Amino acid sequence: SVRAGGTLFTWGQNAHGQLGVGSQTTLVPQPQPVERLKGIPLAQIAAGGAHSIAVSLSGAVYSWGKNDFGQLGLGDTKERHCPSYVGALEHWKTVFISCGADHTAALSKEGLVCTFGAGGAGQLGHNSTRDELVPRVVAELWGARVSQVACGRWGNAEDAQHTLVYVPSLDKVYSFGCVEEGQLGDERKPDQLIPLPIKSPVNAGKSCRGNDHCRCVQSTCNLVNTVMHFTQNSCLNGIATLEDKEVDAWISDSSSQHWESIKKNIGLIFSSEACINGSFLEKRDKHFKTSKEVSGVDMSEVQRFYEKISKKAKVFQEV
Repeated sequence: SVRAGGTLFTWGQNAHGQLGVGSQTTLVPQPQPVERLKGIPLAQIAAGGAHSIAVSLSGAVYSWGKNDFGQLGLGDTKERHCPSYVGALEHWKTVFISCGADHTAALSKEGLVCTFGAGGAGQLGHNSTRDELVPRVVAELWGARVSQVACGRWGNAEDAQHTLVYVPSLDKVYSFGCVEEGQLGDERKPDQLIPLPIKSPVNAGKSCRGNDHCRCVQSTCNLVNTVMHFTQNSCLNGIATLEDKEVDAWISDSSSQHWESIKKNIGLIFSSEACINGSFLEKRDKHFKTSKEVSGVDMSEVQRFYEKISKKAKVFQEV
């Protein structure tokens, strides 16, 4: 759970460090802040079987928890109890992450998909059943401009993992990995090692629209009358950040009955490093260049903001 002030809180099972709090405790009953991500403006959190991934507004990716198949994308199989920066996805322009039980998929702004982790059922889409310890681009989807991705599994079978993607230009949903549970006992169709279109009413012409990728996937599953289990993926509503029109309102309404509300808003944003950083990110995709060496913060925007509010002493002093 991420509060508007930008702090991530986690709680629950922690046998593999999937809460990211650095503790060896297997159960954390009360919400605890993930200190390692303090000050980072988060855009999305995703939870897998026992691993977690966070994506910042600048596209930086952090992973922690179970890692026996390389699902953290860190190049090894050592679990992490605190968030670790996924350097292999630097400059990837990550805008969305989905976690399966033991694998992960990352979507870039350009619509590219890369996967990593367990590949035993072909759920990574690389025409093999090998595990991948670092993010690898799904070559079969190159140029397709995917807009949505979801990792999951059919029923409760541990080895029935798969991945779905949606290509809006073709209005088709593609799948790879375990195809479906069979009708008789343990029998099932062969695993699908590359992305292929799903045979469903969606791919027969029914459009699947909307910003919520889960809506697209849920609609598909309902249409093919298949029970699909997805691990929980949480998209944030957005941490509190500044907008020009909001600053203009502070200046114009600072002497009115709205002042108490303005003070509360100023306090929320300027008491949080994450909200401040998120408010002044570089524009035109320059913020995607953020790294350990590059902050991604537009200092000229910071200067412009302070010049603007300096004309209203009351607001300037509150900030």
